Amino acid sequence: MSACSSQTATVRALVISQHDAVRRQLVAYLARSPGLSVTGEPYAAETIRTVNPRVLVLDLSRIERSELAEAITAASQVGARLIALASIREPGEEHAVTDAGGIYRLKAVGADGLAETVLAAAERPPVHVPV
Repeated sequence: MSACSSQTATVRALVISQHDAVRRQLVAYLARSPGLSVTGEPYAAETIRTVNPRVLVLDLSRIERSELAEAITAASQVGARLIALASIREPGEEHAVTDAGGIYRLKAVGADGLAETVLAAAERPPVHVPV
């Protein structure tokens, strides 16, 4: 499932979620921002490399820890910035994301400010695979 905002958008964002409804809602919400071009797909590390987003918004529900590591590696390979969204705080996942330079947010805070967070993340250094 893919969606895109206007052609004048400047920041390419990719929403990855195994939940179709969550993915569609996040894409629809973010696509309203004139500064974003947004697509959404189920998890696949290769999708991250193919789409080559400036910002990767990754829903952590229904992905394994190994898939999170793959997503961080793929984001690093394409120079993407990472925003990871979690339903509950999981310290191991949080450390993996923040140690790579990504942003970790709980979904409970809602979508308010998410577009601004994505735009601000685009200005941050890309994620890196910790050594």
